[in-house]
Amino acid sequence: MIGPLAGAGEILRGPGDFALLHERAMPQKDQLCGAFWGALTLSAFGHAASQEEVALLAGTTLAEGDPAAWLPPGASPRVDYEATIPTAPDGASAGTSATGVARGIEELSGGALAVVPVAGPWSSDTVVSLVEIVAAQAPEGALIVNLRTGHLWGSRPPARLLLDCLLGRPVEVPPPDWDCGHFLTIAACVSGPGGALVVLRDTYPQLGWDGHHLQPAGAVAAALERGDGHEGGVLCACEVRVAETLADRLGEAGFELRHWDNGSPDRDGGGE
Repeated sequence: MIGPLAGAGEILRGPGDFALLHERAMPQKDQLCGAFWGALTLSAFGHAASQEEVALLAGTTLAEGDPAAWLPPGASPRVDYEATIPTAPDGASAGTSATGVARGIEELSGGALAVVPVAGPWSSDTVVSLVEIVAAQAPEGALIVNLRTGHLWGSRPPARLLLDCLLGRPVEVPPPDWDCGHFLTIAACVSGPGGALVVLRDTYPQLGWDGHHLQPAGAVAAALERGDGHEGGVLCACEVRVAETLADRLGEAGFELRHWDNGSPDRDGGGE
């Protein structure tokens, strides 16, 4: 059973120069958030890849229409694609499946990397537990999170709200910046007597502080649950040599290890 953890606080080292590569790569190209993290993970592990290479292998398709429909406030369109990405027949079927991102990472690494998919269950405690287990078993891995942003806090809350959250005091929740299916990564978590905050890395520098924002673990759990008829989850990308041990430990902790349906069909070659 997955239970509450005492004194949780972890920083995920991540692969290679992951943090620096993230800083240089932002913002993502339009509608390629999953491919953005796939390419970043591959490059940090020494397997240079572009967003387009991952997107094509993942089966990504683009929605047509007004970019405002998929951009957060303050972000500008970025359509300097280095290859032609197929478009979807309708907006509802556009995007990238989690299965596609995993396939792109594994195949473009030549089998050197593996992806352990985690589909839940999701709560404040399990989000923190996942970070702790990955930090212990695969500290150089990357946690690629697929969620619905409408359940997150606004990415620039007053510092006092974050401190109050850690202390367990009641707070007025800041409204989300935007509401869509999205891929981002977990960088760290920190806990206080009243709960835990998760440090998320995003694909746009306009969100949070240079693409980093702190979210209550409960908000991350709600975003993973989504509540819109689709599922969320986490892709644990790591070297093949540690993948089996990581999967065993996650299974022992009660996590469900499978891919999930985020509403974007996997076109095998698959398709937020």
